[in-house]
Amino acid sequence: MNRYIFKYDTTATFEVHLLLIIIKMKKIIYTLILVVCFSCGKKQNFAKDASSIQLFKKELTDKFGEDAYYTSISLTHTLSGDILGVTQTENPSSLKMGEWSYLMGKWTQNSDITLELSQGSKAKDFMFKLDGSIVKFDLLGKLVEQSKEKVIKEKKVKEVVVKSIFINAPDHGDFNKMEYYITVAPKEGGTSFDFWYTINGTLRKFNS
Repeated sequence: MNRYIFKYDTTATFEVHLLLIIIKMKKIIYTLILVVCFSCGKKQNFAKDASSIQLFKKELTDKFGEDAYYTSISLTHTLSGDILGVTQTENPSSLKMGEWSYLMGKWTQNSDITLELSQGSKAKDFMFKLDGSIVKFDLLGKLVEQSKEKVIKEKKVKEVVVKSIFINAPDHGDFNKMEYYITVAPKEGGTSFDFWYTINGTLRKFNS
């Protein structure tokens, strides 16, 4: 199990931090995909529609409880099922977090993370819970369906899937600038379409 020290940098943009997190998560995801290829288990799709997004949330709360704090939540779709990833803690003041992944019904801790904050800062001010105060899974479900429908209608694609979802707490602690990042792609493969939504659900950016 790996160990990391994470320092908060308030000068970098949201897109830069998101890119760094995606690169790191991809390394873990690629390893997990290799495991999938040589394993068997129940295929799960947590981003098929709004209802399945609620199962996504339930999987998190069943594992970590209703009071857990998070700095990142991700979903990556594979042919063998969805891979979930989180960075979370039950005790923000400890400055210790765990990076976990979920694959085919099993949670695995990949690494420990130690946070370094500037003097006077509180760790929980850089984290979010799943109580609906910041991240709203009801809204996320609507955004998933909205994104899929937009690609189907505008790009004339018959059937699409959600390839990934990233939800990351902003390093500067301003949750008004937090975003939902969703990638949709044709089911049979092809060009992916990226959506950036504000925390209130407004489409900020669409890359096609």
